[in-house]
Amino acid sequence: MKNEEYLDIKQANYRNIYQLFFQHEHLSKPQIVKMLNLSLPTVVNNITELETEGKIKEQGFFQPQGGRPAIAYQLVDDAFITIGVEIQQTKVRCIALNLKGEVLNVDTNVLYFENEPPYIENLSQVIYLFLQKIAYPQERILGIGFSIQGIVSKDGQSMLYSRVLSSEHFDFKQLQLYFDIPTMLFHDVKCAALTELWFSEHIDNAVYVSISEHLGGAIIINNQIDLGKKGYSGALEHLQIHTDGNLCYCGQRGCLETYCSLSALLAPDETTEAFFASLRENDELSVMRWDAFLEHLAKGLNTVYLLLERDIILGGEIAFYLIEDDLQILQQRISELSTFPLDSDFIRIATQQKYPSAMGAALPFLVKYLA
Repeated sequence: MKNEEYLDIKQANYRNIYQLFFQHEHLSKPQIVKMLNLSLPTVVNNITELETEGKIKEQGFFQPQGGRPAIAYQLVDDAFITIGVEIQQTKVRCIALNLKGEVLNVDTNVLYFENEPPYIENLSQVIYLFLQKIAYPQERILGIGFSIQGIVSKDGQSMLYSRVLSSEHFDFKQLQLYFDIPTMLFHDVKCAALTELWFSEHIDNAVYVSISEHLGGAIIINNQIDLGKKGYSGALEHLQIHTDGNLCYCGQRGCLETYCSLSALLAPDETTEAFFASLRENDELSVMRWDAFLEHLAKGLNTVYLLLERDIILGGEIAFYLIEDDLQILQQRISELSTFPLDSDFIRIATQQKYPSAMGAALPFLVKYLA
């Protein structure tokens, strides 16, 4: 056997054994031998290597079934961690995830996005303080992902477009200089969609619609986030549903953003919680506003469904407040607008409703590590 082939087999055995620990809570050497059809010496050598590297650890014994009890090993799920930073207009959220994508720590700070170079320095300081708080050595941090309200280049190194946040002085390359850790930039909605993908058994094909302060979309194809040619794919917020409608921040009129974001739904100083509390109590004005909201959303999603014919996942801040009746009304209105008959439920609420964008910014480094 050639040396290169031997090394490939050795690396594959190591990787396969390590990945088993992400699928099982505890494993013994004999179990791994049986699962992967490997020799006991091969398993012993790899277990020793993984334990020495701090990736797995002993955790008691299995109940003996005759003979000596087998040592139980388990994953050290924070042997490496990954960081997500969600940048919004008025705040920054930092989150740390372990190797299973579980939240280790989260912190939210008020920091107004400003069209001034010092913002980068202030942002880096917020992140430094968070890193000090979680106290993981740098060599155990896989990377820092930044979720931002703007279209990002496919290589994750620059912002292509944003009218929500002015990008004129958001120099990502300047921000990268503050860290000796891999960093990447991501569109916030695509981050949220990735979080949904991570925690869902199988999505396959779908359209993820995020409704928070602003509206956005992401297209999922074959369990992957589609980025399109340059990164603009899924920008449902600028789907024009009325020719001479409301003025959008993009400069166009009648965009879905201007009718179906929380900014469009809520009155000044009104919270999402307060609105839905009134709605569930059948407040007449709230019911009228919600009815109009669903009418516009149905018009936009009808176009989306007509073009893509994929299930629609409703995420973002609004997901926490939606109930099954809302989905039924929305589906009925889309069915009434649809050219073709729609026989089954095709809209569902996102399962991940807490910190999806921040988590999604951290996940790409984890996905790469586990590949």
